[in-house]
Amino acid sequence: MAADFTWSGTYGTSGVPTTVDLGENDNLFNYKNLNSLADPNDYQSYPITKGNNSYEVWLRGHFTGIFNKIWNVKVYKTSGTLGTGESIKFAGTTEVYVTPVATASTIAITDISEVLPSSANVSIGGDLAGELIAAGYTDYIVTQLQTTVSAETDDTELFNLMIYYYEN
Repeated sequence: MAADFTWSGTYGTSGVPTTVDLGENDNLFNYKNLNSLADPNDYQSYPITKGNNSYEVWLRGHFTGIFNKIWNVKVYKTSGTLGTGESIKFAGTTEVYVTPVATASTIAITDISEVLPSSANVSIGGDLAGELIAAGYTDYIVTQLQTTVSAETDDTELFNLMIYYYEN
């Protein structure tokens, strides 16, 4: 028996958010100038221009199925090269959803790791040592693509975000 995992995304206003299961892998979302995860393919209609940022993307790990516990959750970028003037900011310890912003995030302020972190960087129940013992979610994983005026003019590369966790 094993846990089932899907990425979960939340968008919209903090008073009336929309939460959707995005799936396990593939093109689950794109950074864009729109507060929506409804259509990952509409990013060309909402481009991020040089010197501006995407809206924050609010994700969570969603675990279902039969398992004893999930813990030691880590998220990192496994592929895709950031261009000049581009960075992906990250925070994995946010418990309460707030309306995403396209200004520089005050939540996702750390560059996302490009290697497997040595310890948990995503919390459960507000604690990096937290555990799920039944179906549920990690805390929010907030990311944002930030650019400077020296950023590329065309599309960025495809980035892969990996979630790693212990399961018993």
